[in-house]
Amino acid sequence: MRKVRITAVLLSTGALLLTGAANAREFADIYTDCGLGAMIAPNNDAVAAVTNVTWDLGTTAISSNASSPESCEGGQGSSAAFIFDAYPSIEKDLAVGSGEHLTALLSIAGIEEAQRDELSAQLRADFAELVAVEAYSEQTRFEKAENLYALLYRQIG
Repeated sequence: MRKVRITAVLLSTGALLLTGAANAREFADIYTDCGLGAMIAPNNDAVAAVTNVTWDLGTTAISSNASSPESCEGGQGSSAAFIFDAYPSIEKDLAVGSGEHLTALLSIAGIEEAQRDELSAQLRADFAELVAVEAYSEQTRFEKAENLYALLYRQIG
């Protein structure tokens, strides 16, 4: 088992070195801003780093930094994490048509305040169609969050 961990660390380090010139992100930032940890805990660097190290010794954080560094800067990753974390509250806000969680989601997604009312109304209409499907009640929280995420980014374009 120790050999496997050492090999994984060496591969991770090698991947990081290959991307060093292309991306000046600090090593510690990769473990807090990228990978699974950043999606699960976008606002808690310690939890993000521990998650990345525990899950796969940070290889997904390093590979996401190498393959799509823009995904490590918040935005869609932060939106996805927020949707999953606050899904029941966002669902209620969409049913009502407004609320602090819906406003926070649009803010995290980078929607300007002037566009939020129009986007909220369209998102609410699309969401109503989504929850009207009989299979909706059988979906897991992850599946529901994934579908809402897709609706949001389809609207943003």
